[in-house]
Amino acid sequence: MWRRWLLVVLAFLNVSLGHAAQAQVDEVSAPQLLRQMSDAARQLEYRGRLIYMRGHDITTLELLHTRIDGREHERLTQLEGAMAEVIRRGEHVVCVHADQTITRLVNRSSVTPFGLHERLGESLPVQYQLQLDGEDRIAGRAVYRMQLLPLDQFRYGYRLWTDQQSHLLLKSELVDLNGAALERLEFVSLNLSPNLSAADFDVPAALKERALDSLDSSVQPHAQVNLTPGWLPQGFIEADRDVRLSGGKGQPVAAATYSDGLAAFTLFVEAPDQNKHEGASKIGPTVAISRLINTADGDWLVTLVGEVPELTGERVLASLALGNSSD
Repeated sequence: MWRRWLLVVLAFLNVSLGHAAQAQVDEVSAPQLLRQMSDAARQLEYRGRLIYMRGHDITTLELLHTRIDGREHERLTQLEGAMAEVIRRGEHVVCVHADQTITRLVNRSSVTPFGLHERLGESLPVQYQLQLDGEDRIAGRAVYRMQLLPLDQFRYGYRLWTDQQSHLLLKSELVDLNGAALERLEFVSLNLSPNLSAADFDVPAALKERALDSLDSSVQPHAQVNLTPGWLPQGFIEADRDVRLSGGKGQPVAAATYSDGLAAFTLFVEAPDQNKHEGASKIGPTVAISRLINTADGDWLVTLVGEVPELTGERVLASLALGNSSD
């Protein structure tokens, strides 16, 4: 008998709390929450632990963030497996590797895995619809749920959970067209008063350092290939183009990145060799597709890497035109 009464009481509480929650949700707007989320991620000081799921892989991360002398400082540390860290101090980013080497980067954006706050800081791309989707709890904190729904099948959608008090993004999911989560980031603990100092962002001593920058195209002019997609999903534009060194033999590779403001993919063009072949693979939301393209100037291996559906990548590659940089 007591179990029946308990079920009745719980059901009543859920209905009452549900009405109260809906009334509170009705007082806020999704665009307002999005702006508050973007500001909070840049301005607040916080320290927390997160679960990161990508495909079948799950790992635990620690994230520190503050502002020192007007500049953002961030430290992202992998807590499982091989030691790895990314430390940002203003515009300077350092990647700390397990072999005690570091790689320095310049003029890079936020290292937080919740990178949506930068991409949504200006405006929401018109190819997505934003909806407020009720309330929930994450890391013991009350949150609002939102959805970013794509208006076509050429990009993924998002589910977002923002803290009602601090407005921080506490959980995000990148979802496919069926609503299945391909990537998930979620705070499991959060401290909004960690009293961080500059010492918390010190770069550890390293055995070796190297800088990672784009190559000067005048030094490697033969690596510049005219790359022209004949088709792009609506809203996608070229966001960056440069020449880089490949990880294997250090050969120059032409790269061009395209984005709609949220989703992005990069096209890499290089001379083919016996160790690189056509094919496709997928890890979580990230697809990698390589295709051999024949031109009058020779053969090129083009690889598309990005967080877009495979059908999008295949259609972009099928429409691609390549030419010599001197054409």
